Amino acid sequence: MTPEVEQLRATLDGLRAGVLKKLAGLSDDDARRSTVGSGTNIAGLVQHLTFVESMWFEEIVAGRKPTRGDRSMRVDPSVPLRTLRAEYRAACAASNEIIAAVGEGDAPVVRNGKTRDLRWVLLAVIEETARHAGHADIIREQIDGQTGR
Repeated sequence: MTPEVEQLRATLDGLRAGVLKKLAGLSDDDARRSTVGSGTNIAGLVQHLTFVESMWFEEIVAGRKPTRGDRSMRVDPSVPLRTLRAEYRAACAASNEIIAAVGEGDAPVVRNGKTRDLRWVLLAVIEETARHAGHADIIREQIDGQTGR
């Protein structure tokens, strides 16, 4: 893996850890609780980010069918928080394996008929993860006052 790709992956890993930290100490009910008009909640954000990982890295980079998550942010009530957490960790680990296997930032990746590269995909996932980590931070603060990364 090139130093550039390693640095981008490390940045993404830091954001992923921040998302998981937002789950620490939350009950299943609190993780599903929304404090905003859109209905967004932390459990839904994690489910969606699991899908993001799987879609971008498994499907778009590796050319396989995505195996985890759901684009929707509506979590089935029967799915416990520990399962959402485990699925997100598994998706991130699978993504990191794909990133390491590709290794080069300028490795071509085709999406919707447009050729990009692994660097572009990493930046897209960093951007989406950072945005949703910010959402999770605000929701968590409104739930119980916990802030920070």
